[in-house]
Formats: sequence, C-alpha cells, structure tokens
Amino acid sequence: MSEKRCVIIGSSPDTEISVLTENIKSGDFVVCADGGYVYAQQAKIIPNLIIGDFDSSVFPQNYDGEVITLPVQKDDTDTIFCVKECLKRGFNNFVILGGTGGRQDHTFANLCTLKFLAEKKIYAEIIDSKTVISVMTSGVKQLCGKKGMTFSIFPFGCESCDVTLSGFMYELNKGTLKSDFPLGVSNEITSDNAQITIHKGTSVIMLVKNQ
Repeated sequence: MSEKRCVIIGSSPDTEISVLTENIKSGDFVVCADGGYVYAQQAKIIPNLIIGDFDSSVFPQNYDGEVITLPVQKDDTDTIFCVKECLKRGFNNFVILGGTGGRQDHTFANLCTLKFLAEKKIYAEIIDSKTVISVMTSGVKQLCGKKGMTFSIFPFGCESCDVTLSGFMYELNKGTLKSDFPLGVSNEITSDNAQITIHKGTSVIMLVKNQ
C-alpha cells in the first residue's frame, strides 16, 4: 500500500490559497475535486488528477494531466468519489483542503467522508485556516506538541461515545459524551503529550489553531 499522502483540494468559496501552499508537501498526490483546480492554479500547484462533474465550474483548460469526468446526477459527492478513487490506488492517508465553509451541507458531507475513512481505519483530516478536523473510532490518539490549543470533541453518527481525555484542562476518565449535549466543546490542551482514548462510539475532533 502506498505511503504517500493524498491531498484533495475542494472548491469551497472560503478556501484560502495560503492553506494550500502551507499544507501541500513535496511528494503528495494532489487531486482536485471539481472547481478545486481553480484554487490549485492560483497556488501554482499542478495536480496529479482532477475529478468532477464540472456543473458549477469550467472544465479545466491547459491541463495535460489525468481528468475523470463524472455525471452530474450521481450518489457520490465529487469529494468522496476522489477518496474512493484514491483508495483504489492504494492511498491510506488523506487530507482535505477547501472542504469547509461555503454551503454548510457540503461541509457536513465532508465530515461524513471523514467518518467513511475512519471506519476503514484510514487516517484523514480536513484542514482550513483555523481548524484541523478528524473523525476517530475506538482507539488511542496522541496529540503531541499541541499544548495551548483549543480542543473540542463530539459524538458523530452515534447517540454517545465513551472517552478518556488525558492532558487537558477538563479531563475525562471513560466519560460519556452525548449527542444532545455539547459537553466536549472548547476544552484546552495542557500537555505536549495529551492523549485521547475512544472506548466506544465515534467522535469528531476539532483542533483550533493558535492565532
């Protein structure tokens, strides 16, 4: 399986070019989801692959790479089709840029895409200018070097989740977070070796970047 990282550039109107230039690394396999290629052009990034139905953007011009054109009427969003295509190509590490803001239904769809990958035990995150978002099923996650950052955690796609938080201002020991009460909002990481353990359920995790 490929060790290379797959970076998907979405087409949110709130996409900041600096987010692309700061987070895309040499060696990343870059895929543009539909109009995401417009932001790639602005960032002077040449994608490896462009996928989309191009219903809200112009078909890419002056691009000699691979393009997969999708039908407008389909079950998959452009982003999750990109994910499925790159899973077929052996990628096991995903980053989505340009995936938040704009239409809230599209943002939520991208959170569902994170859950789709988390259930396959594949790491993925959405990064924008302020927040890093991931979805975690049962297991342990280390947050090294994140001291001082704001942290929020919520059940996602389930009624509740059982969580242990170590190295936070508000710690939990197998505490239960429920989907109808936002107890996990606006915590603070107080250790450079903080740890999250999900004992049961699925959680969406949000790290707010230091300003």
